[in-house]
This record gives sequence, C-alpha cells and structure tokens, in this order.
Amino acid sequence: MSSLALNRIDRIGQHLGLQLQATAASKNLVDYQLINGVAVLTLRSPPVNSFSPAMFHSIKAAVTRALDDSSAKGIVITGAGRFFMAGADIPNLMKMAQNPDKVRITTDELQRTHELLNVIENGAKPTVAAVNGPALGGGLELAMSCNARIGLKSSLYGLPELKLGIIPGFGGTQRLPRLIGVAPAVKITLSGKPVQAKQALKMGLISQLVKSPKDLIPSAVKLVLAIADGKVPRRSALEGKIGSIQDAQDAIDMARVKARRKAKGTPHAAAYLDAVEAGIKQGGRKGIKAEIDAFIKCISSPSAEGLIHMFLASKLAPKVPELKGIKPGKIRTVAVLGGGTMGAGIVGLLLMRGYRVILKEINEKVLYAGVQRVIKTLESTIRKLKLPPQVLEMGMRNFVPTTDYSKFKEVDLVIEAIVENPKIKRKVFADLERVCRPDCILGTNTSTIDINVVGQDTKAQDRIIGLHFFSPAHIMPLLEIIRTKSTSKQTLATCISFGKRIGKTCVTVGNCVGFTANRIFFPYGGSCGFLVDHGICPYRIDKILREEVQMPMGAHEMSDLSGIDIGVHVHNLCKEAYGDRVYLSSIGALMYKTKRYGQKTGIGYYKYAGRKGTPDAKGLAPILKEARKGKIQMKLTDTEIMEAVMYPLVNESYRVVAEGHVIRVSDIDIVSIMGFGFPSHKGGLMFWAKKQGLKHIVQRLQHYSKIFPGMEKFYEPSELLLKEASRA
Repeated sequence: MSSLALNRIDRIGQHLGLQLQATAASKNLVDYQLINGVAVLTLRSPPVNSFSPAMFHSIKAAVTRALDDSSAKGIVITGAGRFFMAGADIPNLMKMAQNPDKVRITTDELQRTHELLNVIENGAKPTVAAVNGPALGGGLELAMSCNARIGLKSSLYGLPELKLGIIPGFGGTQRLPRLIGVAPAVKITLSGKPVQAKQALKMGLISQLVKSPKDLIPSAVKLVLAIADGKVPRRSALEGKIGSIQDAQDAIDMARVKARRKAKGTPHAAAYLDAVEAGIKQGGRKGIKAEIDAFIKCISSPSAEGLIHMFLASKLAPKVPELKGIKPGKIRTVAVLGGGTMGAGIVGLLLMRGYRVILKEINEKVLYAGVQRVIKTLESTIRKLKLPPQVLEMGMRNFVPTTDYSKFKEVDLVIEAIVENPKIKRKVFADLERVCRPDCILGTNTSTIDINVVGQDTKAQDRIIGLHFFSPAHIMPLLEIIRTKSTSKQTLATCISFGKRIGKTCVTVGNCVGFTANRIFFPYGGSCGFLVDHGICPYRIDKILREEVQMPMGAHEMSDLSGIDIGVHVHNLCKEAYGDRVYLSSIGALMYKTKRYGQKTGIGYYKYAGRKGTPDAKGLAPILKEARKGKIQMKLTDTEIMEAVMYPLVNESYRVVAEGHVIRVSDIDIVSIMGFGFPSHKGGLMFWAKKQGLKHIVQRLQHYSKIFPGMEKFYEPSELLLKEASRA
C-alpha cells in the first residue's frame, strides 16, 4: 500500500465540509526530519498534541511524504514536548455530539481515520512509535497502529474514552485485546486509568523501554531499520491472534456483569464490550465496523454529551480571567487548626502530597484524638493506593502536632477547620494575624459563614480567603475557593495553584452565606423537609432521588452522613440570610431535639450498624406524627416529588449566577457533581436543567408556589431563570 491509498482519504474527508479543510490547510502540526534513512514525524500541537482534524491532516500529509520519499526506509512517529498524544480534540467531540447530522459526519471521520491508520500499519514502509510521554485515547490508538512501540520510563498508556461516554473509535477495541489479551484490555479500558511504562512492557504493549529521552529516537530509528531489513518481524496488531476464544468470551461475560451494575442507564460500557466481542467472533476487520457502529451509538447518547460537557467544564473551572500574568506564591508549610474529621482529612491529604503540616488543637487531649484521626486517614489512603508502609513513616516526619502558635512564623498558609461559630472564628483570625508572618495566607474551611465576618477583627482582609473542602477532604475532588472583594489577586492565584497541587478541582466563587455549594443546595433539604412535613415518606423521596435523578444517595441519607445537627445549623444561618426562600422543617427540628443526628449517633432517618443504614420506619413514626400535626397531608406522583425537590436547586443557582458569584454557569455544574454527587453523565445541574427545559421548570415552579401552602417565595422563579426561559 502506498500514498495512493491516502488519496482515498481525501475524498472521504471532503464530505466533512469546507471549514475543516480550511483549518487543516492553515496548520502543519507535524515536523518532518530524515535521520539515517528514516522519516521521523514529530507531532507538534501543544500542550498535548491532541488528535484534532488539523492534526489528522498533518499526519496524513507527513505519512504521504514519507511513503513517497525514496530516501526513507521506514517511519518513526513521536511527540514534541511532554506528550506523545493525549487523545481526541474534546471540543471537536462536543461539536460532533451536538451536530444534528452527527451520524454521517462521525461515520466519515472515523472511516477516514481508519484508512490512515491502516496505511501506517500495513503501508509500504514499516512504522515505529517512539512514545515520549502519555499516549492516551487516540494517541495510544495511533501508537498501536504502528508496527512496534518504544517508550520512555515516564510514558503512560491508556484508553480513557469511556469517561467521556464514548468508546475508543480508532481501533482501540480491536488492537489492544490482540496485543495484551482480552481480559487485561477490557480491564484497562473500562477503568479508563492509564498504565505505567513498566507494566506496559510486561503486558507486551510496548517492546522496549528507554532510560534517557536522548536515546529514544536513535533506538526507534534502529528498530524500524531492523524491521525494514527483515531482521525483526513486522507486526500488524489488527491481524494478531486473540488467544483462546472461550477465555476471551468469559472475560467479556464477567465484564458485562460488573459494567451493568455501574451503568445507570448509560450505553457506553455495553457498547464497548459489544465491539470487542464482535472482533473476537468475526475478526479484527469486522470488529472495526462494529466499533464504528458502537461509537456512533454512544456519541448520539445524552450521556456522552453530558460527560463531555462535564470534562470541558472541569478544565475551565480553575481559570480566573483577571489572574492572567499573576505568578502564584509558593506554599511549603501549612498549619491546620482543628483535628476533627475535616481537619484530620485535610492534614492527611497534605502529608500525602509532601507538605510540612502543623496541626494545632486547644489542649493535649483533643490534640491526641486529632493525631489518631490523621494516622487513621493516612493508613486508609496507603491501603487503598497499595503503597508500602514506609510511606506512613515518611509522612509523619513532616507532621508537627502542637497546642500553641510558637511555630506559626514558619507557616505559608493557615487552614482553619474549627467549630462553625462566627465569634470563635473571629477571635482565632485576630490571633492568626498577630502570630503569622504578614505574607501568610489565612484560609477558613467554613462551609457557610460570610468570610468578611470571619476576618472583620483583622487588618489582613487582602490575604483572607475561604478554602471549603468537602468531606472526606482527602477523597472528595472539589475545592470551593471563596474570595471577598478585599481578597488580593496574589492570594487567590496562590490558593488556586495550591489546590491544583493537592489534586483538587478548584472553583472560585463569590462571598455570600452558603457560598455557591451550600447555597444552591439549601433548597434540597428544605423541599424534602416540606414534603415530609406534609405527608410524603422520606424513604420514598430517597428512592426517587436515587433511581430517577440517579443521585448516589437520597437526601435523607446525605443528611445522616453530614449530620442532622450540622444541617439544622446551616439552615438557620441560611434562614437569617434568605428569609422566606428557606423552609425550616418541623421534622428537622424534632430530629435535632431527639438527638437523631445520623451516622455519628448511630441513628437518624436511618439506623446504622457501622456505616450501612437501614430504614427505621417504626422508630421514625412518632416523630413524623408530631411533625405533621396541623399540616395538610399531600399526595404526589414520583415526577412531582422529583420536580418539587430538584427544580428549586436550579432556581437558586440562577440567583447565584445573577449575583455574579460564579465566573461561568458551568462552574455550578462542577460544584453539583464534585461536591454533592449529581450524576456526571447528566452534565451537572445546570446542563441537566436545560435538557429538562427551562420553560417547563418555570411552569412547574409557578405551579408549586400556588399549591404548596406557605411556599410562595420558596418556589417563586428568579428573574434570571424567567429571562433565560423566555429565550429558550
């Protein structure tokens, strides 16, 4: 096969439109260099060399040139910078998912890519991938189409497409099982997690590891020449043997059972396994056809659009336009005030990330308990990550427990995680201003209290900031960063950089009671409390939220987890700030009065043996009877319950947007997914709301504001929601 085959790809590509052709023509993203009789093609599209339409045309042009170059005996493909290629162009995927003509366009794009990869795999000249960094998604599929792969020890290999609600579309469903076996290929692809270079070598995904970057290209050139001279067999992954058909089928069947439990109605895992199974039974070439069909099914699904939106929103979230050009400060030593569940989680996280951490408590007894929590957090993390026990000892070397401020002059950042009491916090921050350096950032982990109140007794407002972690702090991915009008750009930039370094997705929000996360979710508990007070079973509400909305747990399960006492406190604060938009339920007050706080007391809406809860209908009955005295008892359908609980969240979110507390609407999607477990395949709360229909949401809110007694303000549509609905 020669460059003539690539001309057919041009004819297919013409169907994709003039805009794509113009884009491709305007950029050459592949360098061409002849080294010792080998054409070395270097992908150059920073930061990650993504497989964009322009990159496709540049690779095609470079491969054509190499095939026509009589001086070139073989082809080496490598990447510039830190990446080989990190997969598809995600914005282009979103355009594809939203295009009404997506089936034709997607089919054309996949077919022309397979034509190109077939030329790379079976063309007139052998090919070797010199993997200089992460080869992910389409990057790994490009590398697998080469006849051999050489990698650096720092390289990574993976197919993360299922995290976007799609499947590998450039041959990954067929080549990877033939290179490493069906069972490991399925495991890697379903998890979406990359494998390290040593593991890739052991599996047979790559044939050689190179220690030094300077040796990578010479080694690849040497290998491709050996293949060209017949000294090393030329291998086509798509023509490889699958091994035992029965073992392969067993692996598929086992994977289906596991995938079905996690699917929540999404099609991508099953579609991926269908494509692999087709290749097992019918061969790689027909497997490619099945892969294209399965990819089109997935890209046409709502879950793909939602997951792609969520991915793009998560990349946008940490970006604050006005911080351009601001260099973040360095954080080396962090002090955490308070060793409770939250404080200990933060300490454990920071120790695992290599920070020196000072934990301060009010006395030796409380400090000892805090240290034990930190150790427990570290031990559980080490077990989960399967790290050697020495990691605990290394972490503890950077840990300084104390009951005084004597070492606080060494601190770059303080994170206060004490009791949610404004007066106590004010005193603590006045003390911190006195004992810390004048450049030390003073952060509070408060989830609700106005940051200006916390720092009002100081003259350090420019370096006071909210750093709201979510529990458990060492696991939950979100960090809500709250800036006041006084917070300096330097302080904000440093905290965002710090958040990224500890592995968090940072969302910068404005200062108000509840900030963004707790503010948009206070109607969640309020609406559930109203419904329970007026005759709806709390267990029924939870079932609807789990099964219809697909929340990971019901509202009352969440309340038990976070603590009903804390929920009552937060709702009281919100009531002071937002008045009639907040409903204080009778059931919540009675649960607090009877000390049914949830998991921490072993009983709340559910009763607990360990962390597993079971309904306590008998125990709850007298409390419900008391809560419902003198109130109208309602009968509602499941859909009405879902709307009555979820639509007020959308309404309050539009108020947050209107008041300028978020930079972009999609930031609320990230907060809802990463902070409260809203299903990621639905794209987040605001993305889901638009799919529900804003006009429909307005109509239903207006309906409930009329029929629910005393809830006129609670359900009254906000001005911005009304405005956006009129445009929809």
